Amino acid sequence: MEDDDIEESSWPSAATANRGGSSGGGYTDIRKEILDRLMAKGIEEVVSDPSAFSEQLHWHFERLPASYSIDLDVDKPEDVLLHCRILDECANNPDKRPIFHVRFLKRRQTEFRGSEPNERMMEDLSLETRNVVDDSEDSSASLEDCCIWNLPLGEYFTSSCYFPPVWRDIVIHEIIVSSIAKPKLLAELSALLSAVGLNIREAHVFSTTDGFCLGAFVVDGWGIEETDDLLQKLKETTARSHASLSNPTNSAREDW
Repeated sequence: MEDDDIEESSWPSAATANRGGSSGGGYTDIRKEILDRLMAKGIEEVVSDPSAFSEQLHWHFERLPASYSIDLDVDKPEDVLLHCRILDECANNPDKRPIFHVRFLKRRQTEFRGSEPNERMMEDLSLETRNVVDDSEDSSASLEDCCIWNLPLGEYFTSSCYFPPVWRDIVIHEIIVSSIAKPKLLAELSALLSAVGLNIREAHVFSTTDGFCLGAFVVDGWGIEETDDLLQKLKETTARSHASLSNPTNSAREDW
């Protein structure tokens, strides 16, 4: 998934979609590619019983819509294993729903494009200029006379040489979540992440044929790489303000 652009994608449950066939049909090559790459990496649960794992992988893709296959990065086959585990934990541990998994992705430098730093600088410079005028022995001195290069006040404050680019170090995480599929789930998950103080850069939510969902959110706003406290805050905020994410009673499909 690219994090350069904000994207939101959600798909209805494959069980309710009129596909006229398998929900994952047409993506056998992707499944085989994932299996081959996992085998090549020598992952124990894969190489110990390739036939059994192949069936498990088949079921994983069948329960998810074809859109899931499109979004996969085949260079990261371990992500499929992680998604399988998260969905299984959600299905087998109802008391722990929703299931969250948080991981650090990377740091990146980005230019701050807002006006707040410039506004603060303008206020400071304006105050300094007023003080110079007030202290001047020549009562007829004007603001323009006190400016460097004798620029008009507005041009002085807006001159680009006084406002160098402001760069920020952005820490980017991925949050993977699984819960019961329900109406308006994407909106509710987005509200949860916002309540935690996160900015969503990219969002994908998929529903399964057996009534669960798998969501992947690329976010920033958590200023450190460590994820334990972020995971705990997600759980606490869910319990306090978004308890309906754990409620399995309303899973009928509406518009997402």
